[in-house]
Amino acid sequence: MAKFIQICASQNDLFGLAGDGVVYHYNFNTNGWMRLGGGKHDGTGAGEDPMNGRFEAEPVSRRDA
Repeated sequence: MAKFIQICASQNDLFGLAGDGVVYHYNFNTNGWMRLGGGKHDGTGAGEDPMNGRFEAEPVSRRDA
C-alpha cells in the first residue's frame, strides 16, 4: 500500500488518501484499514466515474498500512 498523502479524521472516523487516488477507511474494531473504491480512472469524467453509486471494500493488513 502506498503512503497516505492526506488524512481526514472526525470523532468516529478516520480516512486516508493514498498517492494513487485510493481512499482507505480505518476500522477501529479490527484495527485495520479497509480499501474503499478503486482509485484513479483514466479517461472518465467525474460524473461518469464507474465508482459513483457503488461501494467496494477490501481489507488491508495492518502491516501494510
